[in-house]
Amino acid sequence: MRRKYFLAFDARRGTGQREHFFHFMWGYLLPAAHEILYVQSSPLSHPCRNEFVFISSGPVMDTKTAEMARLLGVEYSIVQDEREAREPGTTIIVVRRWDSFLCDYATYSRLHLAAATRRLLRQAVTLGSIPPILWSQARLVQEIQHLRHSILAKVPLRDEARPCGDDAPCYYILKRSEEPPFYAPEGGGAKRSTYGTGRRSLMGIEEAAVALSRQSHRVAVFEPGRHTLAEQIRIFRDCKGIIAIRGAELANIVWMDPGSKVIVINAGRFDLAAPPAWGLAKLLGIRYDQIDWGEDPYPELCTDLVERITSHIEN
Repeated sequence: MRRKYFLAFDARRGTGQREHFFHFMWGYLLPAAHEILYVQSSPLSHPCRNEFVFISSGPVMDTKTAEMARLLGVEYSIVQDEREAREPGTTIIVVRRWDSFLCDYATYSRLHLAAATRRLLRQAVTLGSIPPILWSQARLVQEIQHLRHSILAKVPLRDEARPCGDDAPCYYILKRSEEPPFYAPEGGGAKRSTYGTGRRSLMGIEEAAVALSRQSHRVAVFEPGRHTLAEQIRIFRDCKGIIAIRGAELANIVWMDPGSKVIVINAGRFDLAAPPAWGLAKLLGIRYDQIDWGEDPYPELCTDLVERITSHIEN
């Protein structure tokens, strides 16, 4: 007998849209993958007879959903409307919003006690329950670590994923992808427009990589949006560190080893003072160095900024 599970997105928790990479990864795909692993490991479950139904997160993210399902080796489908999945006999799993916890964790970690208390009280009233930040940290870290180890075991190493060679792990400067038509402010189908270079981007990346490599730091350029999910996992797992402008690409630091370094150029205007990736790095034991570089969302990797990056690499 085939069992069907619908992995529902919990729109009640958090404000991020699942059509955007960070909230898609941490608010839907990764916790959904954790649920799949849990179902598949149940002694009452027959993995070959389970089908998992995902809700569409837009054409760009649906590609990653399909890649994750294939990586997990499960039968799956993606529906545009959740009503298509709510047929009799389907088990509905409301996927937990790990992204909301990470945003809260980063924010609370930088608040004074009085401000944190006021925020907690407001959240308790809004949610009608005790905010997860007070009780779920240990559980969440355990689940993330379990998911990380399970996924890494399914992604074999590959020599071509190490362009700097095995003798010295690389640093990578992350290059943001151009904005897909789906996210265009006019005519696109996304609920929240702009994406990739449409929001912010580092300029002069290739020249900066050459300049840093001349200093024996072995720096390469990597554009996550042009690669499969498995290739992204390999690069982040194998590198010594990442250099990036603050943004959704940092959702992938979960694949990095503890003690790895993330150097973030904090440039542009943000509603949240504390970046969620900072909270994730703190939970996973990854070194997070931030360089504040003004409000220009398209900063040039000039000599001064490259020197700042160099000092963080060497320290």
